[in-house]
Amino acid sequence: MLSESFMSLMQEKRYDAITVQEIIDRADVGRSTFYAHYLDKEDLLQSEMARVIGSLDAHMDRGTSSNLIIPSLELLRHLKEYHTLYRALVRGRAVEPLTKVMQTNLSRHVEARLAHLLPPDRATEVPVPVVAHYVAGALLGLFQWWVDREMPESPEQIDEYFLQLVRPSVLANTGINI
Repeated sequence: MLSESFMSLMQEKRYDAITVQEIIDRADVGRSTFYAHYLDKEDLLQSEMARVIGSLDAHMDRGTSSNLIIPSLELLRHLKEYHTLYRALVRGRAVEPLTKVMQTNLSRHVEARLAHLLPPDRATEVPVPVVAHYVAGALLGLFQWWVDREMPESPEQIDEYFLQLVRPSVLANTGINI
C-alpha cells in the first residue's frame, strides 16, 4: 500500500515535494507502519528503483539469444507493461538515479554479450565498452522519448527504430550483425 501510494503521489507531484505524511495518509496507515518498512522517503524510492532494476535484469536474462546483444523488444514490452511506474518516476523527477543504474546495467550486459560474440582475434576500432555505452544510451534515450510522448507506438515499432539506428554502427565497429 505504501508503494502504491507513493507511486500515485509521484504521478501528481515532484518527488521532492512529497512528504512521508502524504504517503501514509494516502495509504491509510500509521507512521509506525511506514517506519517499520522504510527508513525514510528516500529508502522507499530506492526500494521501488531496486524493484524496477530487478525486473529489467530478469527481462534481459530471458531475452538474450544468438547475436542479440540487448533484448530491446523484451525491455520495451516491459516498459509498456509498467508504464505507470515509469511515468510516475519521470513526472516525480526521480528518474535520474534510475537512469544511471539502468545505463550501467545495460552497458555491462551489452559489453559482456559483445565480448562473447567477438572472435578472439577480432580487434575493434572503437573499444567494446564505448560501443556498449553507446547502444545502452541509445536505447535509454528512446525509452525516455517514448514515455514522454505517452507511448503512441508499439514496442515492436520502437524496437525496429532502435535496431535500424544501432545495427549499422555495431556492425561497422565490431563486425557483429545484430
